[in-house]
Amino acid sequence: MSLLTPPETEHKLSVLEGDSKSGDSCRTFVFRKESHTLGNCLRVTLLQNPQVVFAGYTIPHPSEEIMHLRIQTMDGYPAQTALRKAFVDVKANALQLKKDFGLAVQQNKNKS
Repeated sequence: MSLLTPPETEHKLSVLEGDSKSGDSCRTFVFRKESHTLGNCLRVTLLQNPQVVFAGYTIPHPSEEIMHLRIQTMDGYPAQTALRKAFVDVKANALQLKKDFGLAVQQNKNKS
């Protein structure tokens, strides 16, 4: 399996080349300098998308800062599109959490 983006480059994200019969619906994305925090957030968010059949991540070795995220989608729906949607959804969830937390802190201060 060859890389579309060589691992020697300093790109934060690269894509492993998929097999020809699965097309764009099955991809493995390689993240550098990321951990379980992002991996699990993306996995859970991806699995909430009805077009996603499978989403899972691994960290091949704890001494390397590399995470592999595997996405399989229904035919006709590219895995890259699912990943982009997951990034947008994770960001929206984080902003909502920040807003709710700030509101709860304010309410708690007002009670005192």
